[in-house]
Amino acid sequence: MMMMRNHCPGCLSTTLSVVYRERFSSPDIQSYLRRQYAGRNTSVATAGDYALARCGRCGLTFQQQVPDGQLLRELYEDWVSDSNLACSRGDYDLDDYRYLAEQVGLIIQHFGISPSRINILDFGFGWAQFSRMAMGYGCNVSGAELSGARISHGRSIGLKIVELDHLPKGEFQFINTEQVFEHLTEPRFVLERLLASLASDGLIKISVPDAAASLKQIGKRQSFGALSAAQQMSIAPLEHINCFSRDSLMAFGREFGLKPLRPRFSQLVNSASGLLRPKYLARTLLRPVYRHILSRGTFVYFTRG
Repeated sequence: MMMMRNHCPGCLSTTLSVVYRERFSSPDIQSYLRRQYAGRNTSVATAGDYALARCGRCGLTFQQQVPDGQLLRELYEDWVSDSNLACSRGDYDLDDYRYLAEQVGLIIQHFGISPSRINILDFGFGWAQFSRMAMGYGCNVSGAELSGARISHGRSIGLKIVELDHLPKGEFQFINTEQVFEHLTEPRFVLERLLASLASDGLIKISVPDAAASLKQIGKRQSFGALSAAQQMSIAPLEHINCFSRDSLMAFGREFGLKPLRPRFSQLVNSASGLLRPKYLARTLLRPVYRHILSRGTFVYFTRG
């Protein structure tokens, strides 16, 4: 049910050093698993070691003993509750949706074409919050997922479901991977497949937890149980098996010839509000005044008298 990774999953180097080791059967690890999965974890998670190894070449720290395919399916289908759709919606507030809107706006602005001509792949779409936002802007969105419940939800909102092994080549202007690569036993294989489906001028976003602070603390010989809940999350046993820092994520990208996009400040501001474009500045500032302060026009919010 567990398998060993004897090379770096980021750069394939075998120059490794173990920076932390604890038995999966230890009270601290078992307490974490019971709390994280509300007691749904089974006894299969007691075998082997929670061992963090650091690559001497690219600096990536990763868990050496990781779930095999069977245990992964059990973990994501049974331990991770599929009943949390309502909870995930409830956790999103106005700022969260604004953040998603900013991302989609930046993508559309970057390509400078109609949203209807932008093909997006949301890889590991979860409960499809990003997909729904991009679809709302008029983009063509496809999604890939492992969880059957999440796939069913994606289909129910009109998301086109695709599989990693059958992605069309050069199809997508943008690929979104939000909190995905920390979970993958073979991240190189997945990134290689994704890049084959990326258009020549396309963008891929890789967003992962920053494990630097957690690794620093555990490197001071602190036990896993002594870490805060937030610090435990970024190096979570069985799930967050690749523990990226900024430097190791950049090194991972360089393995594939990728370099970070650094948008101009004006682009970042415009993706959120459009205020730095004269046409939109006037529209954004004057339209609310015309409609709601001067009370002109036929756009009215009504309430009960």
